[in-house]
Amino acid sequence: MKWLMKDALAPLVVFALLAVVHTWPLARNPAHLSRNDNGDTLLNTWAIAWVAHQLPRDPIHLFDANIFYPERLTLGYSEAMIVQGVMAMPILAAGGSPVLAYNLILLAGFTLTGFAFCLLVRRWTGSWTAAYVSGSLAAFNSHVLVRLPHLQTQHVEFIAVMLFALDRLVTARRVRDAAWLGIAFALQALTSVYVLVFSTWMLMFAFLGRLRDALRRQPIVMLGLLIVASGVVVVVLAPYLLAYGLVHRTTGFERTVDEARYFAASWIDYLSTGSRLHFNLWSQPFFARAASNNFPGFVALILVALAVTWPETRRDARVHMCLTAAIGCIAVSMLPRTPIYPLLHRSILLFRSVRVGAHMGQIVLLLIAVLAGFGVAGLQRRWRDRRGWALLAAVLFVLVNLEALRAPLEYTPFAGIPTVYDSLRNAPDAVVIELPFWEPRIFFANAPYMLNATRHWRPMLNGYSGFRPHSYDETYDAIQGFPDMPSLIALHDRGVTHIAVHVEQFSAMYGRDRYEAIWHSPSLQPAADGGGIDVFRLK
Repeated sequence: MKWLMKDALAPLVVFALLAVVHTWPLARNPAHLSRNDNGDTLLNTWAIAWVAHQLPRDPIHLFDANIFYPERLTLGYSEAMIVQGVMAMPILAAGGSPVLAYNLILLAGFTLTGFAFCLLVRRWTGSWTAAYVSGSLAAFNSHVLVRLPHLQTQHVEFIAVMLFALDRLVTARRVRDAAWLGIAFALQALTSVYVLVFSTWMLMFAFLGRLRDALRRQPIVMLGLLIVASGVVVVVLAPYLLAYGLVHRTTGFERTVDEARYFAASWIDYLSTGSRLHFNLWSQPFFARAASNNFPGFVALILVALAVTWPETRRDARVHMCLTAAIGCIAVSMLPRTPIYPLLHRSILLFRSVRVGAHMGQIVLLLIAVLAGFGVAGLQRRWRDRRGWALLAAVLFVLVNLEALRAPLEYTPFAGIPTVYDSLRNAPDAVVIELPFWEPRIFFANAPYMLNATRHWRPMLNGYSGFRPHSYDETYDAIQGFPDMPSLIALHDRGVTHIAVHVEQFSAMYGRDRYEAIWHSPSLQPAADGGGIDVFRLK
């Protein structure tokens, strides 16, 4: 612990600065720059804001989010991101917008991931150069820098703790190491269901890589410690997993064999990158065909090759562990392409929990980052010229970041949520629908409404997530004649009390005459207007 406190500040600052560089110009104005042009960004912004809002007020009903009314457990239709939501609490409590919270947590994810893997590799190799190179490869790589809208992708800091705890568990066999392994796994799971599944596979293969050490002495003790770790996971994750299990039982929501095959990994993924250095030179043809972007970088590949070449690192049990886990994760990510996959899909729940198995490539990149650190450490031991090593260390650090660099990035301006929604916040019993109510095939267009809802948090029939309930389609069909009487009756029967009409979009879709008819309906009472949005109360 003293070692950690003494040496933690410098790498924390370095990776915070690297996060700024790799996402530039976001840090110049994080309150008003956004990726709100992407529906998944808006979904994740809403999700962390909902968790921050609901968890301290009514944790029992955390998963009963305000979208897709009157459906329940709608937070579980996609990533709940509990950890990120807790991180958002002080930002939102201080008056920051959900967009500011999203951006700061995005930067924090890059920073904490780089920091955690830096400390892990420093501990394992004794080399700060290896640590900074590995931290850079873990936090800033071809996968995460293409997936900025997916906030869960940047927060994989607990995987470093899991690897450290597993190694300590095998070597020292202490209860506290088992507890730390369970806690780290649980926290990582609370950042993302996808990463929960991928981490499970990683740990299984990592333990397989250390199986000889684990069984060499006192195997019963090892079994008991694994049970302790599993018990910690169950205690921490029980409400979380029960909620997702209930979503599955009530909706039948799970990923299909066809989806898994379509989004399975292939060799193309490991040649795909969006970096400025590689994209135009050679990777662009692979980018469009890839299910995920997982090119490790040439420097990383050379360093891994060195790690498995040096005799002392080739024999290192941690290298075996990470190499076995990486190979295992690659195999699982490509498994849907094999003839036996349908049987495995029916038999193993992990396969039915994620759609894009190719994203397991991120775990592979994290393990490559660790292995590359061993390559750097071996190179440092062989380098006799200390001045020359300082120069080479700087070059390696710059090159691994340069290979991944995509900045400067494009962002869209965010001017704030229209204040017209305050009228809904002041109506405690309101149930809302926003119009246009988008047709099911493009229901992602509802995502901006979800950001709007963070200003009032009233139940709404609109929604966008990884799953669309049947009630959404039924509502869409029922209100196509709005504001005719059948559509008004359908909305009344669904409990709607307030209707927010986006004037320009509604008029463009249905015509100005349809919009004018709203004002002549005796069942609709004007309640507020502003920012091109009219709010009506349904009598």
